Amino acid sequence: MVDQEEPISFKDEELKKNLSIIDLRNLIAKNLSTGDKTEEDLKKLIPGATYEELVLALRNMLTLKLIKKEGFPIKYSLSLDIKEKLAKRKEISNTDQNPIKVSIIIESMASDKGALRNAMEEILERLKNDPSYKVYEANLAEVVVQEATSLFSTYIEAEVSCLDFQSLLKLIYYYGVTSIDVNKPEKLTVSISDLQEGLFAIVDMTHGYADMIYKLKQEMGHLKK
Repeated sequence: MVDQEEPISFKDEELKKNLSIIDLRNLIAKNLSTGDKTEEDLKKLIPGATYEELVLALRNMLTLKLIKKEGFPIKYSLSLDIKEKLAKRKEISNTDQNPIKVSIIIESMASDKGALRNAMEEILERLKNDPSYKVYEANLAEVVVQEATSLFSTYIEAEVSCLDFQSLLKLIYYYGVTSIDVNKPEKLTVSISDLQEGLFAIVDMTHGYADMIYKLKQEMGHLKK
């Protein structure tokens, strides 16, 4: 008996469509990084995409101001801002010896909008200046109000390379990472000494957190008296 594939929900279908547009956008950007291209040029360079998919992705990129179009026949090119970002990424990549690269999100909420913004700006600045990491790209989102809690919220989205396994663990703990995707490597060999140091770091961080909670509870107890 052949197993039948379960029907995909509308939301799953939409998610797949969004992901395919992002993938196609990346392919278009990669090809435009070598020079201006017409739709026909891009269709030849990206044979896996239909003409309709290609046009949809190009319109999406124009709306987001990632690319621009001009001339006749119409040629597409990367926006100046994107070209500068790519040049910066290439410059960092040429000197980056760190073995691990991750994409991270750091989220936070607070009742004070200004204090939240300042705190997140400090976290971002500290991350950029931390010698254990190379920051390829980092953006602080606009502060918004969460309807469910009436609290202000924002997040930092960044692509970062890490010096070693231990620095990856510290990145997650000390910077309060709430989401992480590993971009490289495909495989990572960790020596016993690095693993041991990493585990010791986790133990120290856990004990430090536990001590902080204990002290806070004691202070709260004194306040109640």
